[in-house]
Amino acid sequence: MITATRAGAPLAAIALALAAGTLWGSLGLITRALLGYGLGAAQLALLRLGGAFAITLLAALAMRRVRALSLRQWAWLAAIGAVCQALGSVSFSAAVDGAGSSLAIVLLCMGPLFTAAINRLCFGERLDGAAWRLVLLALSGLALSVLCGRGEPAAAGLFAAPWYVGVAWGLLSGLCYGLFPIFARALGPLDTWVVVSFSLGLGAACLASLHGAAPAAWPALSDVPAWLWIAALILIPTVFADVLYVRAIALGGPMLATVFALVEVPAAALYARWWLGAPIVPAQWFGIALFCSGLAGLAWRRGTAAAAPAAAADLPAVQPETPS
Repeated sequence: MITATRAGAPLAAIALALAAGTLWGSLGLITRALLGYGLGAAQLALLRLGGAFAITLLAALAMRRVRALSLRQWAWLAAIGAVCQALGSVSFSAAVDGAGSSLAIVLLCMGPLFTAAINRLCFGERLDGAAWRLVLLALSGLALSVLCGRGEPAAAGLFAAPWYVGVAWGLLSGLCYGLFPIFARALGPLDTWVVVSFSLGLGAACLASLHGAAPAAWPALSDVPAWLWIAALILIPTVFADVLYVRAIALGGPMLATVFALVEVPAAALYARWWLGAPIVPAQWFGIALFCSGLAGLAWRRGTAAAAPAAAADLPAVQPETPS
């Protein structure tokens, strides 16, 4: 396990978090395509987590990364699976149903603020004034780009009781997102592939127990495009993105990873623009520019801090990938 942050680690973590967020941004388009084949949302969630669990477990076994875990590590992995994977998925869906997709996305993106608050309360870590301003600038740009888009309207009336329930679910989804890097850090030295695999498997088990209904019919084996979309769902926004995200947490710490991975939101808007022709209004472009400005400022500050010998940085939670 590394006990100090290398000079290039923050910039590497930023690149990994941006890559993870960019891959997560494809989830909406892939899900939309698969819904067109008659697959249900609950079935897709189980398919995504369960399929990714199988692939990452096989990868971890092939690379001889799996070893005996302590009860404490199993407890934290269970927390990631149950809270961050399963409850995060359910709460976000409930937020979309009650408060509408645009507001639900904004509430989900409150995750970095929850991460910062928990870091401050539990670990005594705090951001300076300039870092806070850059984070808030990025989140403000994100909110502007989302709220000015064509989000799905709330099913309930604005400020009606179900709307408040939807907002509460949205805040819970943001908390689940913000807790992921905190829980991953608490795991201690544990291989990235093991973290991703076991947390996905436990999350899939939780979702299966919540849904319980018989799955919809699978596409025919001869339906190659449908199975290619299923493979994309499992690999791109799940296996690849989650592995990159956990490595970003290991190298740069919880706060950095949660903020930079939010590039998922503008990435999703750009994907929709390029592939579906969904318009992006000027206010959204301005919001994206604000978001990128905040991220650029944070990247510059972290890169400068890494060059200083006494730079205060989060300790990595995941050990380097070496066979056990």
